[in-house]
Amino acid sequence: MVDTIRSDASSLQQTLLIIEDDPENLRRLGRLLEDMGTVVTSSRFDAISALRHHQPHVIVMGDLVMADLTLISDILALDKKNKILALVGNENTQTVQPAFELGAFDVVGRELNDPLLKLVVKRAAHVAKVEKDLARLSKQEKREDQFVGNSSQVLQLMRMVDRVALTDVNTLIVGESGTGKGLLARATHDKGPRREAPFIAINCASVPDHLLEAELFGTESGSASEGYRVTVGKIEAAEGGTLFLDEIGDMPLALQSKLLRFMQERMVNRIGGQQPIPVDVKIVSATYQDMGSRVAEKRFREDLFYRIGEVTIHIPALRERPDDIMLLAKTFLNEFSHSMNRNILGFTEDAIEALLEHPWPGNVRELQNKVKSAVILADGNKIATADLMLTKEQKKDSGLPLNLRQVREEAERHAVSRALLRAEGNMSQTANLLGVSRPTLYTLIDKYSLQR
Repeated sequence: MVDTIRSDASSLQQTLLIIEDDPENLRRLGRLLEDMGTVVTSSRFDAISALRHHQPHVIVMGDLVMADLTLISDILALDKKNKILALVGNENTQTVQPAFELGAFDVVGRELNDPLLKLVVKRAAHVAKVEKDLARLSKQEKREDQFVGNSSQVLQLMRMVDRVALTDVNTLIVGESGTGKGLLARATHDKGPRREAPFIAINCASVPDHLLEAELFGTESGSASEGYRVTVGKIEAAEGGTLFLDEIGDMPLALQSKLLRFMQERMVNRIGGQQPIPVDVKIVSATYQDMGSRVAEKRFREDLFYRIGEVTIHIPALRERPDDIMLLAKTFLNEFSHSMNRNILGFTEDAIEALLEHPWPGNVRELQNKVKSAVILADGNKIATADLMLTKEQKKDSGLPLNLRQVREEAERHAVSRALLRAEGNMSQTANLLGVSRPTLYTLIDKYSLQR
């Protein structure tokens, strides 16, 4: 049996799990610690299931005996950062040293008075929170470095992400493969109020249809006499945080109905389960497909399409934002040159020209892979065209305008953008490359909203 006590008075906003078989001790500890946040109480039998479901920061074991040493190992196997505080009676002092050796955060006497016990638990909770914050900040710094761009399209995109992140609106991210849909989904989580909670991702196209429902909704089996076996699904695992449904356009129609019902009711029904479980999650989805066509072809439910896309974010393909190509290439060059201990200083002029001319059908992911292999293969301290191994691909006719004025403007914008990149932002060199005066160059930059 697992019970949950929620408190609004907590400044720590922690989740604590109390493991205790004795009902009286369980109630006492629950009352003592209930103002510290969400307190989950569990018997030893249900401890691992409760741990997986609630993902507590601190675990309090009410009465440590020798048999609990295995439980300590199991708890730390799930997450070595778990903080286990064990209470031990005088008759079981032989468990103290093994508990510490296994990784328990602290072991205290069961006779410890309530104020001191509460202080010890608060100390464990504080350490857990600091470690979690440091880990989150470290991961966030690495992730934010990956979505790079200073083009007007990317700056507008990130402003939109900043606004969406502050809400719980269902968001659909649309873009070609390799454009960074997953990074953008993560940004909507990290920049919002749910950033302390889990970010759980699942690729709907990579899981077989017959397994996807179990992955999302979880399973229950067994009986009271034989014991229950519970597998928590991705939706439950994202409790309080964000669920990212990648490639949602590939979700089977039958499962779309169940997902729609969850989004309407916010209740999870595990496969084989008897009771619906309330779950609070923000849902972000992504697809490379034309969802309007999927709906018209009856391959995706129209009502679910409107539900998942209360806000839709379109990520432009890399070929549509050429201003970002060299910035991304240099970012990847510095990253891989450092990580592989290579002294690569830049690109040759021909390599820059090749990078700007390539259509990048694989988008940012393709560019990243090409630069990575070039860093490995380069003989000198600069990457040459041959190192990039770019295949000759015919550019797609992607609906370019036939109107001559529009064609001239597009060509003019592209020329100015390339000149700025080749001159690395030097205005005099850029003007010389284009054969125009500096005032004319400034006019062109403002006209096409280019970055100086």
